Amino acid sequence: MDPFVFVEDAGPLVRWSVPLVRVGHDVAAAVTVASLVFAASLVPARALSGPRMRSLAPSAPLRLAAGAGLVWAVLALVGVVLTFADAAGLPLSSPALGAQLQTLVWQVDATRIGLLTGGCAVVVATGAVLARSRVAAGWLGALGALGVMVLGLASHTGASDDHETSVDAMALHLLGATTWVGGLVVLVVLHGWLGDRPGGQLGVTARRYSTLALVAFVTVGLSGVLAATTRLASWSDLGTPYGRLIVVKSLAFVALGLAGWWHRRRSLPALDAGVGQRAFVRLALGEVAVMGATFGVAAALSRSAPPVPEDLPDPTPALAVTGFPAPPDPSAVAWWATWRTDWLWLAVAGVLIGVYAACAVAARVASARALVESHRDDSQAGRREARTVVPWPVGRSVSWVLGCLLLVWVTSGPLGVYGRVSLAWHTALLLVLALVVPLLLVAASPVTLAEWALPQRDDGTLGPREVVVGVARSGAVRALTRPVTATVLLVGALVLLHATGLLDLALTTHPGHLLMTVAALGVGALWATGMVGPGGNGPRGSRTLLSCLGALDLFAFAAAAWLARTSTVLGAAVLGGLDLPWLRDLEADQRRAAGVILFVVVPVSVLLAVVVLLRSQRAGGRGR
Repeated sequence: MDPFVFVEDAGPLVRWSVPLVRVGHDVAAAVTVASLVFAASLVPARALSGPRMRSLAPSAPLRLAAGAGLVWAVLALVGVVLTFADAAGLPLSSPALGAQLQTLVWQVDATRIGLLTGGCAVVVATGAVLARSRVAAGWLGALGALGVMVLGLASHTGASDDHETSVDAMALHLLGATTWVGGLVVLVVLHGWLGDRPGGQLGVTARRYSTLALVAFVTVGLSGVLAATTRLASWSDLGTPYGRLIVVKSLAFVALGLAGWWHRRRSLPALDAGVGQRAFVRLALGEVAVMGATFGVAAALSRSAPPVPEDLPDPTPALAVTGFPAPPDPSAVAWWATWRTDWLWLAVAGVLIGVYAACAVAARVASARALVESHRDDSQAGRREARTVVPWPVGRSVSWVLGCLLLVWVTSGPLGVYGRVSLAWHTALLLVLALVVPLLLVAASPVTLAEWALPQRDDGTLGPREVVVGVARSGAVRALTRPVTATVLLVGALVLLHATGLLDLALTTHPGHLLMTVAALGVGALWATGMVGPGGNGPRGSRTLLSCLGALDLFAFAAAAWLARTSTVLGAAVLGGLDLPWLRDLEADQRRAAGVILFVVVPVSVLLAVVVLLRSQRAGGRGR
């Protein structure tokens, strides 16, 4: 919460500079991130280049990223000063501005986020100067995208019960707009450089960008609609000043979508044929102008009060602390039917299912094509290949869908609802996210499916296959998925969350809760890969896996015993302040959390032990 109330006007210089600097900041951030994406994944290497040359990132996008990143960092810091001056009602000439800025800059949400984004921009700009490989450019692009998404936290802060939905939608909106707008600007700036490179690289790069822009277009549209529904109560609110800005932004969005359709229908085939470059640039420049105006509208929206208030006049303790209304007593309602949609994870699960299904279909098509080709080969090797080519197993697809559906149920169902107000429910939420969901997803072998289905690029760029397989097969991931290492990491992460103040952050803040969810899924995926991966075959590997499962059970029993006997109540300051009539005895709730640990960990360990023994027995049979 901000430490002062906006009661004074900082003057016309500050009032007009804030939105102008924000537009420049957003454009610079978009160009920075997009340039790094171009360097890593879109611009192909020169023809006849060797493997080492293909792995090097092209210099022009990196130089553009470094320059735009510097502008991004400078405008982020300027924006911090202007935003603080605007919030405090102090003109830039005020002698009190400097002292208050040093004292309060970290306490104001908008300026704190601005500092974080500016620091990210400095790192990205410096990295772009030093980077040489496409892999380095890709990691810098990911860091820049994270810095852009952080801005969503400052879009509209408040204590309304749809605050988290608004923040998530705005973060995805910013990421999609950054990719779309920044990519088009980079394409316009570098079109001459791309056109001079041999092999028609402008056409190849433009077509790859077009695919990425289509994904960004859909992301921007859906997230924009979701964000608007949280700020508008009815269709009549479109007549308010805030609603009219949304209408203008929507019309610009439709116009840009039509321009993109024209590009895909007319401009890209002309570029592939080596003509039409001038017409493409003219249309793209028009798009950039419309996009710049849209950024200005977005800046105005961020400074406008929506029809639906962001802060309730007298929120309940549960709403003020967790951001959600207090749920009813689970013993008095059908708790298993409790539901509060978490749109972020619902969208993630939907995308995961859709991508997996598309890859499974692609794998079947590739399998059929391989069968046809092998039947044309009359050699013995060809006939042997024909017998070994098989479609993607249905069981793995079922496991993937179940894992995604469980993720939705856990985050939107009773565990997600009651996990914000009760330690026992929070423990169930965390353990299912870390132990059960990852096991189902890893059992579906998504990396193997990516190797089967996704096309491999031979021009040095990092396509979807190269990214997925490269990360999954990297030395760091292989080290972290060793059974002993993964088990220690899992136990250490659980202890770190509950032995520090991170638990309070996960219960009271959206970034903390989101970080906890992502960390649980990530650490759980590493542990699941170590448990069910191919390294456990054979007697020695089986003994290692069984020892790790036994150690996990010992930790579970020790943790449960400590929770049941200790007088220290975890999260007491937060949970006790919620004033829930059905949760007065926090010690009893903690004892229930101890039972939850055993109820989740022990069955998972037993099931995995059975799987390990069966795999070991099967491997031994094949060895004989």
